[in-house]
Amino acid sequence: MKKCSLCHKEEITIVMTVIDKDGQVIELSLCKECAAKKGVGEIKKAKLNTEAILAELQEKISEEDHSLICINCGLSFADFRRQGRLGCEQCYESFASRLQPIIKRLHNATQHMGKGITEGKKKMTERFEIKKLRLTLQNAITKEDYEKAAKIRDQIRKMRTQQ
Repeated sequence: MKKCSLCHKEEITIVMTVIDKDGQVIELSLCKECAAKKGVGEIKKAKLNTEAILAELQEKISEEDHSLICINCGLSFADFRRQGRLGCEQCYESFASRLQPIIKRLHNATQHMGKGITEGKKKMTERFEIKKLRLTLQNAITKEDYEKAAKIRDQIRKMRTQQ
């Protein structure tokens, strides 16, 4: 029977590891009272109430989700969030602004790159990057930011020579 490392009287109930200011690792064996004095309590198991969890999830579905409705099939964005399925192909366009972040989080992209060999995928990614750079270049020219446009032009040339 081990005794508390602070009071040396009671039996230990909690063992904790502490790192002090100097980086020294100290292991403390504490009784219930000394642990309470140190501000360390027992970890209580959380009681999961299924109804409370469902109510909290319902609250997260906003009123805006109910008002956003597909013009083709009548599915609301709230229904999509509950079911996890879209109703038709038009839903992608109706909910585009809300679906983009979800699709990006799931697939790490919002543009379909196709399935294929890694070399082909690399070329496809480079083409996509060049396409984005061209749009950025066009915007820079429109805004008359010629310094930025020159940098982008050089970047496009460099990418083309690497292909």
